Amino acid sequence: MNDISILWPMFAMINLIFFVGITMLRRRIRVVNEGFDWRYYLTFEGEKPPRKSLQTDLHFTNLFEFPLLFFVTCLVIMYIDDVDVIILTLAWIFVLSRCWHSYICLTSNRFRWRRISFEIGAIVVYLMWIWIMLRAPIFDNLL
Repeated sequence: MNDISILWPMFAMINLIFFVGITMLRRRIRVVNEGFDWRYYLTFEGEKPPRKSLQTDLHFTNLFEFPLLFFVTCLVIMYIDDVDVIILTLAWIFVLSRCWHSYICLTSNRFRWRRISFEIGAIVVYLMWIWIMLRAPIFDNLL
């Protein structure tokens, strides 16, 4: 399999991050136009913005936390030159779980569904690492 095929799910995650970033910007502009003090966004001190705007801000920040492990995992896979159907499928499952997570965070923000979508993504990244460790060249001499 082509080792750069892992770039497609990575690119999809980048697109998701940009989409949430644009959504965040639009929501910030909307609340400022409705009278919210724009200076809050300079230092994040003072009265908190309305729920939808704050919810989007927090979710955007979250997209630079756990998904970072996904990007590192994909880079390791590319480095060891071991992209296969299993890894590619897991990568796409992660992206889909994060899309689902984003949808929940930006709409209803139902904790139960948000937690499940997050856990699926976390488990998938863990499975990717198990697959990497089982197939990594460092184990060739041991097995």
